[in-house]
Amino acid sequence: MKTSTPRAKVAEGLRALVSAEDILEAARRLGALQRQRKVDLVALVESTVAAVTPMPGTQTTAFANYIALTGQKLSPSAFFERFNHAFGQLMREVASRAVQAVREAVGEDTPFNELGALLDAFTDVQVADSTCQLLQRLAADWAPSTSEARPAAFKWHALVSLKDELPVADGVTPQRTQDTRALPDEALSPGTLTFMDLGYTDTGRFLDAIEAGAHFLVRLKAQHDPKLLRVHVGKGERVRARGMRLTDALLQGVLKAEDGVIDVDVQLEKHGRTAQARVVAVEGPEGERRWYLTTVGRDVLKAREVAEAYRLRWRVELLFKALKSGVGLTALRATRPGAVLSLVYAKVIALALSRLLELSMQQKAGEPGQEQATGRLALVLALTRCAPLLLSHAMMSRGVTLEQLEERILLIAEVTARSRQQRRERERRKREASLGSGG
Repeated sequence: MKTSTPRAKVAEGLRALVSAEDILEAARRLGALQRQRKVDLVALVESTVAAVTPMPGTQTTAFANYIALTGQKLSPSAFFERFNHAFGQLMREVASRAVQAVREAVGEDTPFNELGALLDAFTDVQVADSTCQLLQRLAADWAPSTSEARPAAFKWHALVSLKDELPVADGVTPQRTQDTRALPDEALSPGTLTFMDLGYTDTGRFLDAIEAGAHFLVRLKAQHDPKLLRVHVGKGERVRARGMRLTDALLQGVLKAEDGVIDVDVQLEKHGRTAQARVVAVEGPEGERRWYLTTVGRDVLKAREVAEAYRLRWRVELLFKALKSGVGLTALRATRPGAVLSLVYAKVIALALSRLLELSMQQKAGEPGQEQATGRLALVLALTRCAPLLLSHAMMSRGVTLEQLEERILLIAEVTARSRQQRRERERRKREASLGSGG
């Protein structure tokens, strides 16, 4: 369902990106509808997405939103039980559809001068990366972290297209999961170029990419020691260098930098599989040497251009910052995997909404007397502050009257107060029990 202008898409918000029919169809297919018989699934999706706030307690905000939309009287525990695995899978599909809707609205002609000739050489230029978020200790059984002090955490792994800085594929895993294991299959799509950091160094995956016709550019780990095939840029004994390990050639002085650059062909090998790749080293302004492994040809990127292109990886951090500081990925207080999954993808949907807001601002900037001077993060923060307006629009669409609105406000206050009182009573009993055992 699409609206007539980009601005109307923001106003339509939750309903414009994915229709109620889409949500219910996906829910039936994923089994979420069968497991949520007594709940209004469309309202549950809308209320969860509308809980875009960097303040702790996303689920509590979603709970209040749900009562406001439906008028259903639920206890907080009964509501939180709705955030199960099936609902998490539903939210993931809704997020995927929302991102695709924004991608279609952005179009293919969005300029990105930093990519330059890369867009002509590859079908897409992508970044594979992940961001980590701590959870409460109760989640440690399914989401163990690497910290003893904070034993629970998850990672959101994303493959982001630099054409529009939106995820092409993603996944949620415990923090201890290695990045290479969580690398989306889309990173091996033929004709694509994917930038990766050191966490994705895995020869087997590189061989998979080469065999699939995909390209990569990654930092080379110090312990990674490929065999030299040919020296293209570098001083020393080029003929003797052939067949030597890279480390040996450097230590023995057989291979040296030429004007601060080394560019060689190497052989990757693992379990009998072999393939040719390229290693580039470039000295930085302070004399430090950075090593890169890639399959990008020299006709596309010269040695120094390899280092410059790799810097484009930083743009994925803008997406992570928008999710964390903007729509509140850091506000998650859930402990069950289904709840975490649901809330993570609610944040991705909210991010898609912020991109519609960005399109509206760009349209406004093109009008006489207007200028585009609003940063992307500022627009994300603006969306979080306007979330009550989006919720109000959803309530109007459902025909909620002022009288019903007042009743629902009182219901929220009643349920919240009762829940708070019960929590305090449990804490009081615990203190009394601890004092009794100490006596």
